[in-house]
Amino acid sequence: MGRVAFVKYFIETRVAHATTGVGPWKAFVMEQVSRAAHDGDGMTFVSTLQREPWLLSDAYVEFQVGLIGAATLNDRGGIITALLDLDPALLRRQPRTEWQPFEFAFTYAKTHLIPLLTGIWPLPDDLPHAAGMGDLARVKRWFDESGAPALGDLDNHYPCNSPHARKYDDLHWGPPAAQHVVDTALAWSVINRHFDVADFLLEHGANINTNWNSHEPASILHHLVFYGNYESMRFPIDRGIDMTIKDYRWNSTAQGWALYAAKDQKMAQWLEEAERQRKRD
Repeated sequence: MGRVAFVKYFIETRVAHATTGVGPWKAFVMEQVSRAAHDGDGMTFVSTLQREPWLLSDAYVEFQVGLIGAATLNDRGGIITALLDLDPALLRRQPRTEWQPFEFAFTYAKTHLIPLLTGIWPLPDDLPHAAGMGDLARVKRWFDESGAPALGDLDNHYPCNSPHARKYDDLHWGPPAAQHVVDTALAWSVINRHFDVADFLLEHGANINTNWNSHEPASILHHLVFYGNYESMRFPIDRGIDMTIKDYRWNSTAQGWALYAAKDQKMAQWLEEAERQRKRD
């Protein structure tokens, strides 16, 4: 690239890894690989890792997990396969952040990537993950004969066992509670269209008006407007979700998110009509 272009790249992209203490060249390479993973540029991704094999070593396991997280979030199954084919150190070591790729898969409707992820880590055995997979039989085992949640130690269930959730409490939920687990399970089952599981959870204490969202308090319906999945949106609407719920940051309804954030006027009109129809009924 040359020195001027190299410095200009740092200024323009604000390389995220520049603050990790790895030095400018390694930060540059890590940023290039991360962008290739995000964009699904398999050729650049593989050739750079082959040229810079230090990124596949034990010292960079957390970075490797981050690549898988980015690939999962952006539906880049080919990137995950390409990384595993290069025999990265994460295949021989259990990193602390292994929960994140699974969280992305269930939160953003990428469960078709689960077989790739379970080639690295076992699927967590808890209520939300069972719900997200549509495993109704397993879901039912987390409830007692009276229908109440029988979760045991909450530290065995997401989000209570998530270091990120417990540290940052993005949803303002406070100390771990069984309701948090059940409501997350409801969200993941609706997002991934396992409506039989979702109905069971609603019958057993899940809150259709939970303020669960991917990152800040809002509602399940707010989250769904970004995926164009009318079937999933119809489910909470038909089950009586309060469509006037407003999110924490922008003070906007799900219809507002569809119109101003997703910029989907058709969806905003559909939500408006759905609310109008429900009021008529």
